[in-house]
Amino acid sequence: MLPDGWDRLPLSKVAEVKTGVAKGKKGLKYPIEVPYLRVANVQDGHLNLDEIKTIQIERFQLKRYSLQYDDVLMTEGGDFDKLGRGDIWKEQISPCVHQNHVFAVRADKTKVISYFLSTLAGSFYGKTYFLSCAKRSTNLASINSTQLKEFPVLLPPLPEQQKIASVLSAADQEIEKHQGYQLKTGQNKELTAIFLYHRLMTKKTEQHRKYAQLVT
Repeated sequence: MLPDGWDRLPLSKVAEVKTGVAKGKKGLKYPIEVPYLRVANVQDGHLNLDEIKTIQIERFQLKRYSLQYDDVLMTEGGDFDKLGRGDIWKEQISPCVHQNHVFAVRADKTKVISYFLSTLAGSFYGKTYFLSCAKRSTNLASINSTQLKEFPVLLPPLPEQQKIASVLSAADQEIEKHQGYQLKTGQNKELTAIFLYHRLMTKKTEQHRKYAQLVT
């Protein structure tokens, strides 16, 4: 049951899901070479930009595939625990496009805040959904754009989203301050989840507590 004033809508109703560039295309007209993000660059809660490769695309496609500030980046698959992983693009490189195995989710800012959406997708709530509909092999799982568009987004009012996002952002800063970046790179994920849950549950508003209970 959702708190008063909250809604739940498919992702396609609150954001545009952008697919990326496929590698290996031949016979390009007016090709240009641009930086692009690979799955390896998109980690759980951060981006690893130490190695950025380039790809050739047709000049007229640059606008279509270029990342924009505040796009939520999500991978289409990987290990089971990697589904829903991602982070927010802050135009660290411009222009920059993305591989077809990386989705760029462009939020409608009148309905959802990018940071809130990214955190929700990477939460237990989000990963439970993605695992429920993913195509699975021995140790891997993947989702397609249709399944991503159907992701049921929890939608508090925008001011409440901002408050929750602020709490989560502060928690991230605390993690970095006291634990270093090892929590960001896949280690001690249970501790990270417990820490975030505790931060939310100790806040005084009922909405924050409801959010924590819904996503953990």
